[in-house]
Amino acid sequence: MKGTWLRICGFMGGLLFLLAGCGERKADAAMDAYEQLLSGDLSLLNEGDLSAWALDSWMDILLASGELEYACLDLDGDGVDELLLQRIGDPGSYNGVFHYDGGQIRCWQSDGMEASCRDYPLRDGTMVRQYDFNGTRSYTLFRYRPDGSQETAASLFAREERIPEDSPEPCPYYRVNGEEVGAADFQTQFDSLITQQLLEPSAWTCAQH
Repeated sequence: MKGTWLRICGFMGGLLFLLAGCGERKADAAMDAYEQLLSGDLSLLNEGDLSAWALDSWMDILLASGELEYACLDLDGDGVDELLLQRIGDPGSYNGVFHYDGGQIRCWQSDGMEASCRDYPLRDGTMVRQYDFNGTRSYTLFRYRPDGSQETAASLFAREERIPEDSPEPCPYYRVNGEEVGAADFQTQFDSLITQQLLEPSAWTCAQH
C-alpha cells in the first residue's frame, strides 16, 4: 500500500512539473508575440479582430508615432499575462487589451473614440471602466474571463453636479454596489477599491518601434 501511494505521489509530482513547464512556455510565447505586435508586426493578430477593431489603422496612427505605453498583467487568472496598451498617461484617448491564445493574439478591448469612458487596470488584474457624463462619475470594476467575457466585481456611482441645473435628480448623490451611501463612505470605499490599488506608473513602458 505504501509503495502504491509513493507511485501515485510520484506521478502527481511529475504531472505538476509538466503542467508548470507548459505554463512557462505559454507565458514565454505570449511575451514573444506581444513584442512582435509592439514592433509593428500585425501578423499574429486574429483576422476577425483585425477587421472588427480596425487595428491596422490604429497601429499606423498610434504605435508608429510613439504615443502609446504598455504593461503586462494577468487579467483572466490563467497565469499568462495580457498586454495592456494606452495613450501615455491618458487612457481616455486610447486603451486596449490583447490576449495570447493558441499562437494568435486576440483583441479584447480597443477604444480610441469615447474620451468620456476609459478602462484602466488595478494591481491585482481587476479592470476599472470609468464613465463621466453630465456631472456624474461611474466606475465598474470587472475581471476578464479566459474567453474575453467580463465579470463585474463592484460598481460605484457619484453625482456631484446637476447638468442641466434644473435637473430633478438628487445631488450630491452616491451609490456603492447599488446601495445609496454618504459622501464620506463613498470616498472611503473609492479609495480602498480603486485609488489605493492603481497600477504604479513605473509598470508602464513607452511603446516605440
